[in-house]
Amino acid sequence: MSRKTKFFVDTGILCKVLIFSISVFFPLQDALAERIFFAGYKGGFYIRSEEEGGMELRIGGAFQSDYRYYTEAERADNRFDIRRSRLCFRGQLTRYFRFGMEYEFQGNETDNLVDAYGEALFGPSALRFGQFKEPFSLEWQSVDKAQYFAERSMGFYLGPKRDIGIMLHGSWFQDAIMAAAGLFNGDGDDGAASGPEEDGPEIAARIIFSPFKRSSFPWLNGIQFGASATYAEIDPLNVDLKVKSTGMVGTDRNLYLLTHNTKFGVIQDVRSRQRLNVEAAWAIGPVLIQGEYFTLTYADLEATGDNPVDADFSSWYAGVMWCVTGEKPILSKGVVEPIYPNHFFNPQEGTWGALCLAARVEHFSGDENWINPASFVSVEEADAYSLAVNWVLYPMLRIILDYTHTNLSDPIRVRVLPDGSADYIETENVVTCRFSIDF
Repeated sequence: MSRKTKFFVDTGILCKVLIFSISVFFPLQDALAERIFFAGYKGGFYIRSEEEGGMELRIGGAFQSDYRYYTEAERADNRFDIRRSRLCFRGQLTRYFRFGMEYEFQGNETDNLVDAYGEALFGPSALRFGQFKEPFSLEWQSVDKAQYFAERSMGFYLGPKRDIGIMLHGSWFQDAIMAAAGLFNGDGDDGAASGPEEDGPEIAARIIFSPFKRSSFPWLNGIQFGASATYAEIDPLNVDLKVKSTGMVGTDRNLYLLTHNTKFGVIQDVRSRQRLNVEAAWAIGPVLIQGEYFTLTYADLEATGDNPVDADFSSWYAGVMWCVTGEKPILSKGVVEPIYPNHFFNPQEGTWGALCLAARVEHFSGDENWINPASFVSVEEADAYSLAVNWVLYPMLRIILDYTHTNLSDPIRVRVLPDGSADYIETENVVTCRFSIDF
């Protein structure tokens, strides 16, 4: 019996013992109920009805513990941190209706409620309603355990996040074409404030092409490319841009800051917010190559006493990941799938899991017209270079070691000393060590 098969068999036995124990202490009215539901583990723990297309509940979660070390003497940020601590529920009521809920216990960057949605299935399409990810960007749509660096790129901060709305999505022609489009509030996840001005819903859409999915040439099968866009007429309170480098995530520091209350005064009006994204990825053998280009425009942004002017931002990244131990990265339904080790970690049998090396280069351009040089909170340009080692011991357990060097075109103030003087940085060197459990 292979290690992979033994793993699932052992897990199945454990779940059956758990169900038997529960039935002893809480006997069911119908003795046949033991044959109606069964449990196991496959990408998460599940309880499923015996009938095809029946009820199903999946329980999962994520826990990420970090240590970050900065080489700059001006930084006093070296620390341990809980990056994520999540619990999620997924399932279906019938073959036609699904649901999902996810809650974040680490509350520094979220309002705790992450996902809460229902979904109705119609053949190859589905209609989703509630709070969930807006359709935008390969990097954003791929789950956290399929990210091979400590943090997503700087361009991630130019895109939308989760919002409340409705979305139609699906795949056609044997997954050769995938698309999603929806209407959202446009002001972020639940609890976001609405301003006094009238605004409209945000339109968001993403389309992906995998034209060689069924090609007889295996080296072409893993090619995909696509584009995303959003558009919304927004309230000035929804001008809220905070771009971060890898080392600034989890802190109140940014490499570009633009909010409705700027150093130039309160923003009186804004016409619209537009985002564009193009993406491409290629999974070939043990190698994954991917890249994206992002733009964000606030149109006719008007500060107190000034004429309306656009605020334009852009960013791009290119990355490559190589599985040294031979695992093959997979692009499926428009996203990157997590690495599944060929052999699980077991020193007694001489197996050590999967080892993957990754490198990324990225660039960010901010609008110089909305930078106040005296504030030292924004830069016009930033370039970053990352190297990462991923040790995937099991499908749900991995260790990441990430080094990221970032060059800033302008100084950023990092702290004010007791004597009133300040320390600034124009480069950032950060090493992140992460212990991650995703089940």
